[in-house]
Amino acid sequence: MPHKRSRGGVLAGIMLTILILAVLAVAAVVSTALYFAHHVRVTERTARGETTVETPLGTLRVRESSHFDPKRVGLPVYPGAVREEDSHKLASLHFDFGERHKEFAFVAAEYRTSDSLDKVAEFYRAELPHWMFSEKKRGGFQLELTEGGYKKIVFIHEEDGETRIGLASVGEPASN
Repeated sequence: MPHKRSRGGVLAGIMLTILILAVLAVAAVVSTALYFAHHVRVTERTARGETTVETPLGTLRVRESSHFDPKRVGLPVYPGAVREEDSHKLASLHFDFGERHKEFAFVAAEYRTSDSLDKVAEFYRAELPHWMFSEKKRGGFQLELTEGGYKKIVFIHEEDGETRIGLASVGEPASN
C-alpha cells in the first residue's frame, strides 16, 4: 500500500505545480496588458488626417487620404464600372521602433457593374494574364500578384444582382 500513496503524492505535486504555473502565467498576461493600457497614447490630428499611437515598443502613425487612382498602382478599372461611394481609401502606415523604421501603404477601392461575373472575370484575365487567378468556394474570383515588396489583389463577386469588384494594393509607399 505505501506504493499507492507515493504515486498519489507525486500526482498531487505535479498538479499543484501546473496550477501555480497557470496562475503565474495569467498574472503575467494581466500585468503586461495593464502596463500597455497605461502606457499607450492615441493622438488624432484631423486637419492632417493622421492618427498616432505611441506604445512602449514604439510609435505607429496612420495617415488616411481619399485620393486614390487604382490605375496609378497598376490596377485596371473595369470599363463602365461605378465607384462605390466612400470606397477609395489610401492609408499610409509608419512604424518607428527605436532604430527600426518601416513604412507601407494600403489602398483599396470598390466598384460595381451590371455586367455578369463571368464577363468581368474575363476582362481581368485578359488585362492581368500573369496574375494568379483562383475561383472562390462561395462563388467569385480573386486575382493576385506579389512582386517587388507589394501585393495587389482584385476580388470579383456577385452581390444584390450586381458584380462587385474590389481592388487593393499593399506595399511600400512608392509602389502605391
